[in-house]
This record gives sequence, structure tokens and C-alpha cells, in this order.
Amino acid sequence: MREVDEALARAYSHREKAEPARGVPPAPHWPSHAVARRVGALSPGEAVEPSHSDSSVELQWPGVVLGLERDCGDRFDELAASLIEIHHRTDIRAILFTSCHRAEGRTTLILTLARALARHPVRTALVDADLAGPMIARLLGLRPERGLEDVVEGGLSLADALIEAADDHLTVLPIRSAVARPREFLASPAWSATLARLRRDHELILLDGGPLFNGLSASTIHREVDAAVLVYHRELTGLRTLARARETLGSAGIPLLGLAETFV
Repeated sequence: MREVDEALARAYSHREKAEPARGVPPAPHWPSHAVARRVGALSPGEAVEPSHSDSSVELQWPGVVLGLERDCGDRFDELAASLIEIHHRTDIRAILFTSCHRAEGRTTLILTLARALARHPVRTALVDADLAGPMIARLLGLRPERGLEDVVEGGLSLADALIEAADDHLTVLPIRSAVARPREFLASPAWSATLARLRRDHELILLDGGPLFNGLSASTIHREVDAAVLVYHRELTGLRTLARARETLGSAGIPLLGLAETFV
């Protein structure tokens, strides 16, 4: 949709060569070693426990996300407002953020956008759907005992895997480790049911879906989503690969909301 394309372009607008890069990382995945903390004081000697759905946690946001928010916060707010408007007009809820390859800035963008959406009166869920290389839990300082894979493959209640970050006005659904059989995972009725339950309780669901291509072949596509945003780095992804990505999403029946060029 045109308005999303325009908002994404402004969020990562071209910078003059003479302007020093601000808040842009050399790679999209910065390590975060802090453990998520429960809200409230701990008793002396009490260990920090893993987060569960019945406890609100404090997320440890990567410095690059905070830097982007500081330097480009108004642009991400504009993008967030565009997505909310599209949701109200079309009822699009589950939006897949994908890229052609890894290290194109996809996870950094989705984390920064999630913070922008949290400043609006809209209930947002952030889902780590990168089945081969999940990063969101580690980047946010979470060490969950339960995750999306336990819901889809183990029959765990979705409520028991969700992490509520009350101070950030955000719900997070992490993956603890890579999924062994992603095709069977995404073809499972439990995956469809999980997205249906997320749609019921949230206006917007942001899915960090991993890259579209693994080498020369196409990876497994998240066909249950409502639309997609394609994130790319021009030094890693050329026009032919972008065209191939558009075709891949189109053949899967996933509307493309727009392109987000990062690291420019």
C-alpha cells in the first residue's frame, strides 16, 4: 500500500554522504545479556526467575533501537500511525516483516517499530517467527522457559507463553530455540490457531519472520499472515532479488505493504 511505502521510505530516508551515521548499527543483531526483571523489588538473595505470562517484565532494549528512536522517532511514529490507519480501514492485523537474506536490519526495524506502536492506544504483539534463527528473546534480555514452539508443537496454552511487558505496553511471544521442522510447524493447525488467538486479542501482530531465501532456494513462507513488509539492504540485495521476493510473496498470496531500505 502506497502510504506504508512512503512512511517506510521516510523512516529510513537517504542520508547525505557527509552526514555521519547516527544510531545505525554495523549489524542488526546486537547482543543483550541482561535477564528480564520482574516489576517490583526482589527480596534479599532472591534470584531473578524466567519470565512467564503471569508476571510483567522489564524489557532490556538494545542500544541501537534506543538510538534509532532518539534520532528517527518521529518517522517511526509516522509509520506506526500508518499501520494503525490501515488496520482500522482493512482489518489487517498479522504483518510479516521479512527480508531476502540475513543481516539486512529486519529485527532492528521491527523492534524500533514495536516501541513506536506502544506509544499509541493499540494493543500490539511482537512475535518471533524466525524459525531458523530466533533473536528477539536474547535481544530483549529475556530467558523464557516457554515459547512459541511449546504452543505449536507441545500443546501449551498460548497464555502461558506470552510475556507481558506492562511498562512497554507490549506483548512478546518468543521462540526459545530454532525449530527443527519449519514446514511442518507452519502447516500445523496449531500454528493457525495460535495466530487466530493473537488476532482476537490484539489489533496489530508484528512477526519477525526471518529471510525469504536460504541460499538459492526459497525458505518456508508464513502463509497465514495478512500482509508483509520487505526489509532490505541495498548492498546485500539487488533489484532482481527484490523482484524475486515480490513474486515469492505474491505466489503465497501475501499482499506486500511496502519496502523498507535500511542502513542507508
